[in-house]
Amino acid sequence: MRNFLYLDEYKMYSLSSQLFEGVTDYILHESKTQKADNETQKGPVASGRVIAEIIETTSASIEKKFLHDYAYSIFEDKLSSSEKLTNVDSRATFQELNPEISGNKFVRITARAQFLDSKDVVKTLDTLVDMQDSISIISNNDIRLEIIERLNELGENKNAKLSSGPLRAELSRLSKSQRPTDEVANEKIHYKHLSTILAHGFKSRLDISMQLSDCVVSADLKRKCLKDDEDFTFKTYSRVSNVELVILGIITQYRPIGFDDSNPLHDSDSESMRDILRNSANAIHGLERQFTSGEGNEIVLDPIAVYLEL
Repeated sequence: MRNFLYLDEYKMYSLSSQLFEGVTDYILHESKTQKADNETQKGPVASGRVIAEIIETTSASIEKKFLHDYAYSIFEDKLSSSEKLTNVDSRATFQELNPEISGNKFVRITARAQFLDSKDVVKTLDTLVDMQDSISIISNNDIRLEIIERLNELGENKNAKLSSGPLRAELSRLSKSQRPTDEVANEKIHYKHLSTILAHGFKSRLDISMQLSDCVVSADLKRKCLKDDEDFTFKTYSRVSNVELVILGIITQYRPIGFDDSNPLHDSDSESMRDILRNSANAIHGLERQFTSGEGNEIVLDPIAVYLEL
């Protein structure tokens, strides 16, 4: 059995239609809502549909979700039986996944996974300094409570008000951030511009990566293909999973250490507009590689499914 975290249904059905040489029965079979000819519900006008219709709609929706999961099982089994799929675990090497050696671009990898949500990182950077200030204020809460108790003991007479001045000043000081103002201002500038760069470079990407013996396998996930919200997925499985997950995808990039796929720029005294456009595109490509290239061997997948095998 499989507990799906992610399933690209459109891509799965597109590939299935080719793998099975046409659209098969299991793809065509979709539950549809059956609408009764006559409503029997009594009540105010437009108060809603009959209960039977609601149950039919709910059942159809649930059955359709189950249908996708079952369709994936058939799809993966067909890939395996057709010997179009390379199965590996975390002990696999970079060379084992080389499409020219294995003969397959479809891979199924079982390993612990790490999720990187760039949108969440950027959001955190935007509020990081404020959170640090809040933490410094919260950490002094016990001391503030002691000061408040001492102020209450002094009472409200004239002498008490005079002697309470230093205590109130200390209470006011501990109710603010204890970090130097210049340090806070500098950090705000730093994180503001860092989040701007990351937001542009990663464009709200949600990545998954798996560390193999001598390489990293990574894939860019579509948020709409997640089975549950990001927060639920990360809290349930952790951003760095303790259990081994399975990812099935298509190898789209095979990049050994030192690999550079950028094109050289050619200076010319008489560049055409097309040359200028090409050079500009190459420059942007070089900038984007700062966000996508790693230090070691890396394999990039076009993901179809991510799941926990039960």
